[in-house]
Amino acid sequence: MSTTRKNIVAGIDILPGYSAQSSNKQPHYALVLVDLNGNIIDSYEDVSFARLLRLVWEHKPSIIAIDNVFELAENVDGLRRIIDMLPPQTKLVQVTGWGPEAVNVKTIARKMGLEVHGKLSPLKTAYLAALIASKGEGVVVKLLEEKTKIIVTRGRSVGHGGMSYDRYRRSIRAGILNVTKTVKKILDQNGFDYDLVFRKSNGGLEKSIFTVYAPRDKLYGLIKPFKNKSVRLIVKPIYTNKVSFENTGTEKPRKGLIIGIDPGISTGIAVIDLEGTPLFLYSSKNFDRGEILNIVSSMGEAVIVATDVSHPPELVKKTASILNAQLYLPPRDITNDEKHNLINKLLKKYPWLDVQDTHERDALVAAYKAYLSISEKIRQALLKIEDIDLSIDKERIKISIARGKSIAEAIEEEIRKLLNKENTTITTIKDKTVENHNIMDDQNRKFEKFINEIKRLRAYIARLENKLKEKDQLIEDLILELKYVKKSTINNDKYSRKINLLINENLSLRKRLKEMEEKLVETHKKYMELGKLLEEIVKGEEIAVPHIANLSYNSVKKIVNTSKIEKNDYNIVYVDEIMPLDNNTIQTLRKYKVAILTKKDYGQLYIDLKVPVVQVKDAKFYDKYAFIKKDILSVVEKQWRKIEEIIAEEKYERVIKLVEEYQEKRKKKLGIEKLTPY
Repeated sequence: MSTTRKNIVAGIDILPGYSAQSSNKQPHYALVLVDLNGNIIDSYEDVSFARLLRLVWEHKPSIIAIDNVFELAENVDGLRRIIDMLPPQTKLVQVTGWGPEAVNVKTIARKMGLEVHGKLSPLKTAYLAALIASKGEGVVVKLLEEKTKIIVTRGRSVGHGGMSYDRYRRSIRAGILNVTKTVKKILDQNGFDYDLVFRKSNGGLEKSIFTVYAPRDKLYGLIKPFKNKSVRLIVKPIYTNKVSFENTGTEKPRKGLIIGIDPGISTGIAVIDLEGTPLFLYSSKNFDRGEILNIVSSMGEAVIVATDVSHPPELVKKTASILNAQLYLPPRDITNDEKHNLINKLLKKYPWLDVQDTHERDALVAAYKAYLSISEKIRQALLKIEDIDLSIDKERIKISIARGKSIAEAIEEEIRKLLNKENTTITTIKDKTVENHNIMDDQNRKFEKFINEIKRLRAYIARLENKLKEKDQLIEDLILELKYVKKSTINNDKYSRKINLLINENLSLRKRLKEMEEKLVETHKKYMELGKLLEEIVKGEEIAVPHIANLSYNSVKKIVNTSKIEKNDYNIVYVDEIMPLDNNTIQTLRKYKVAILTKKDYGQLYIDLKVPVVQVKDAKFYDKYAFIKKDILSVVEKQWRKIEEIIAEEKYERVIKLVEEYQEKRKKKLGIEKLTPY
């Protein structure tokens, strides 16, 4: 099958002596084409920019990878023109990242386990860029749409006084309304995408603002600025960055979000998660749909867009549609008293909240009302998950519930994903590096937990020591006071009781301090042991295998069910005690090729079981894993080979026996002593 565009990545790097800033000579580049496995399809040490474009159109790679996009163009405008020249589905990726998080190609390559030595040639840099991008790293360079603001407002300030003043003001508002309707009609007839916000008043509108998602030049000849005594129409382009940089790494689980929007001349936006925690709250006169989408996409996955009124504004409906989110509408408009009470509750629950104005308040109330409408259903779903012994993604369950699915549908969907998910935790001999990385990630998390526990214990011990010092000082003061009292021949039981009480408290604190110190020593010991184990895994001296108490049928099935063993692969498990063994367990071990490690020496038992049983004397244990020397694998493989030979011999003997039995039957039937071969 020929290589298709989808699995080709092109890496490029500018050659020394050339620059995209030069207007005198065309830049030249090194170009390397690889597939998604990193295999080189083709490479070019020196191609001009024109030839580079031709080759890109010829191969149509899914990604063009480079360490610095400004090796292609001297500025953003030039970069925009170049992106426009690429095939429609080809992405331009800067593999070094963007902004303060950017790092060089060598650093990224080494982090990914690629060998990098000495100074990189352009061809080598291009190859590494292609490899890095093929693994999903880097940032995608994207073009941002330009916008145009159309503002309809009064032509001049109006004075004060009398009925004529009121009539004049109403005529201005009516004029603004008429111009707004005219602009809206033109935009609708010409198919422009836009948002409209306005401020109502008696007799018409005070002001209206259109945000048109198109550059200013697209509106030439359709809408022109003008001003008269009553109305002024302003048309101005909004200049934003023409290029954005989006992460394109392996997608991480995204947080489900509820977005509350209060649109108007000033727009309020609130973002809360599916536990009801406020994450973002802001209002501005400059908010439009594009900016709202940028904020939301940077924070997670919007599942509900909410408003505080029963008839949704156009901006809210469009935003929900673009985000593919549910639209939450209250059964009736939320009253100011309801808003006030709800905000007071939220401020008590989240004292760090800072609600600046009514726009932020209304947006937050809308979002939280939407959350309350699904919170009980989410709670019930999470309770049901606890009864299921599977690693189900709780956030995805909450997202499914928020999107309107039933509890059963949400859980079943996640279970289906688990069934289809490729096994990433299986302990196999052929891919120990991947498994050890997984275990290292797990142990690194435990490392951080230990470090935090040590910090907490040290802080607690310091507090106990301070308390002890205070108690010691108080006891000394009271003893002195008691001596004085005794000298004064005053028998005061009150002082004696107080001293005895403090002495007992002191003893209790010292006991608690000793327990904390012992716990700290124990935690530190585990911390050091874990560090040593991780170091040995990194060096490849040891591997980690699952550790179970015995070979009960349920224990073995649990290991098998959590593993997906490819053909010709085998698994390993460490067992404290292998006896007693039932036939079902033995058959399962054979079927899934599970080798047994244990402390005792069972001699030739593996021949009878037809399953490797290997003695390991120096295993180390942590959590649910046993850590063993890597050279034990050769013993396991040797026993598997011996078992396979025995099985082959037994099969051969059975075939011979069947042939002999058949010959005996034929002789008896034919009445002869010996069969003559053909």
